[in-house]
Amino acid sequence: MAEERTTEDATPVGGRTVPDFGKMYHVKGELSLPYSGDKLKEPFEVWYDLEGNRSRIDYHNSTVRTFLIGNDLDYGAIYQITPVTNETEIQAIKYFQLNGTKEDPILPQSALPDLQGFEFEKMEDYADVQCEVWKKVTQAGHKKNTYRLWVTRPEGSDSPAVPYHYEMMGFNTLLESHNDKYMIDYSDFSPRTESDIFTPPEETYEEFPDPPEERQILANPLQDYVHTSPVSHAHRLFGPFKEKFERQYGSEKEHEEREIYFVHTLRLVHSSNRAGLTFSLGINDFADWSKAEKARMRGLRVAE
Repeated sequence: MAEERTTEDATPVGGRTVPDFGKMYHVKGELSLPYSGDKLKEPFEVWYDLEGNRSRIDYHNSTVRTFLIGNDLDYGAIYQITPVTNETEIQAIKYFQLNGTKEDPILPQSALPDLQGFEFEKMEDYADVQCEVWKKVTQAGHKKNTYRLWVTRPEGSDSPAVPYHYEMMGFNTLLESHNDKYMIDYSDFSPRTESDIFTPPEETYEEFPDPPEERQILANPLQDYVHTSPVSHAHRLFGPFKEKFERQYGSEKEHEEREIYFVHTLRLVHSSNRAGLTFSLGINDFADWSKAEKARMRGLRVAE
């Protein structure tokens, strides 16, 4: 359900020590999804306590609150308080719970990527701050992702590193084009947090709504953005989508293109629904269409 963080000391890479953010912190962030929507930005706030086996993530100024408690029940649980809008209700507050399993226990979710496999790339100014840039490249099939994290840290001090910016750029080797990107800007990083911030409200919780394969993204959306695998939970949902809408594509190239469109649509749907709007979005049979195709369907002219 979340990436497990190592507790071992950081090891030197290229003469530099891999940044360590500590076992406990509080940080704010803003997620940007330029390929899903030019103005789609999602603020969030994270409280992280590795030794306590717990974390909390709030989205859109606490419109959605998520508690990941690894010590609850046998294998941990995620508790989420979120407004839901559907055919019969508008912004109704709901309480959802997702239990961990032996194969997939609930772990505290970090706001930052696990830097295992990252290498120091260069020093660079970001927002007028001199930062270390750490880089990792991963590939699965035609998906090649480049991850970079901009950080600062006091020299000769026990203080933890401070994150500033995280960025993923995706390249598809079959399509020979960049087709994915997301960014997180961090602020207000602190190596301290309050213990009572991790206590979920005492309410009656229900299971996350169907479909079951979508529950993991609903319960822990941040995981998909700070992981470093080219195949995310969003990508894995493309299979059920194809089956539901009986999709068959004419070539491997078209399949890659349609999967990319689907992932961007899925991110737009979930990020918008976390904003607590008076309407909700859903995945329909146009989810694997490009923006130009959707515009033409509405009678709009779009430059190719």
